[in-house]
Amino acid sequence: MIKVIRKLSRIGTHHALVNSENQDALCHGTSNDLCVISLADGVSACKEAKNGAVIASSAITNLFLKKGRHFFEFEEKQIADLVLSHILFELKSRAAEASQPVENFSSTVVSVLVDKRRKRMLCFNLGDGIILASGNGKCKVISMPSDSSYGCCVTTTKKAENMVSIKLCDIGTIESVVICSDGAWREMFQKNKLKLEVAQMISNNEYDALGNFLVNQNCFDDYSFISLDMRKEERRRCE
Repeated sequence: MIKVIRKLSRIGTHHALVNSENQDALCHGTSNDLCVISLADGVSACKEAKNGAVIASSAITNLFLKKGRHFFEFEEKQIADLVLSHILFELKSRAAEASQPVENFSSTVVSVLVDKRRKRMLCFNLGDGIILASGNGKCKVISMPSDSSYGCCVTTTKKAENMVSIKLCDIGTIESVVICSDGAWREMFQKNKLKLEVAQMISNNEYDALGNFLVNQNCFDDYSFISLDMRKEERRRCE
């Protein structure tokens, strides 16, 4: 049974200091053989950053749950076009209701779709989020931040579909997967390498420990992650 192990989303010291809100948003769900985890990070300079993050994370999660099995048959460019068109439609609808420009609802978005029956995984990453996975006692990076030379690409960026990182792969020996906002992963890395203690936590699927580690870092930016357990039930019981 594939299930969420741990999720965490906390306000960073900067937003707390200026009496703002946590502008990250998490969303997850299951439907038949499909399981989805998603995370969006609202652009702080935008008036509706939090709402934009909530809409984006919900939109991609619901789309994958409803039509996810078809996405494994598409090319990467087609996936990017379909997902971002859907997210932008939802953002424009909310912007019109609020009589605001859609750019006010900008955010990054990262998501993982798992098809349990096919044992396949789709990773979608727009912006400065990151996707990590564990397997065979090791931790590996599945998707790095997809920033451009012009800065962080977000849901309302023109031709954002050209900046999306998409990976389709077999689950294989993957035991868990975790998606993180930049506020989280920047505390997990040092000199462009994952800190040894963090790598060990992920390798051992110790996401409670990862949550405690982040809480103790006094993070400047909002920090969030959500992890998914892909191990078989009997293996979890044996550990």
